[in-house]
Amino acid sequence: MPDRQLDEWDISHRGLRSLSSPEIKRFWEGYIAFRKPVEIVHGSLWSRWRRVADDLVLSLYLTNRSVGLFVRGERGEGWATTVNRLASYEPRLGEALDASLRGYEGCCYLSNFPLPVTDPASWPRGYEWLEEREENYHRVLSETCGSPDAA
Repeated sequence: MPDRQLDEWDISHRGLRSLSSPEIKRFWEGYIAFRKPVEIVHGSLWSRWRRVADDLVLSLYLTNRSVGLFVRGERGEGWATTVNRLASYEPRLGEALDASLRGYEGCCYLSNFPLPVTDPASWPRGYEWLEEREENYHRVLSETCGSPDAA
């Protein structure tokens, strides 16, 4: 690949180890310090949530091999329920987010960025990508689906 860009296939050949809980915590602390100061809450060890509307949440996540985000409903709401609600905004919403509503079962409008997250030197690239996508998703969803605090 040109300019030594990371190819997701290369990651598996490097034999990445698993992230530890303290590393995951440091990643999220670094991301929260990096980004615009808006409310983000703990979703799970691997994720953080940003509310978009009363019934929509952006789930930001990391894995050993990528960072990403997707749209979900409130805690406990099934994927099919969220899909049915968001389907009324198609195809405009999917085009604006450059992601598929049903592209990955369980995650509406999933978007990810391959990154060797086990290497802290890669985190700044992950922070930049995640912040850009988070802000775009929040803006588009707020404008399209409504939000009490649309920014």
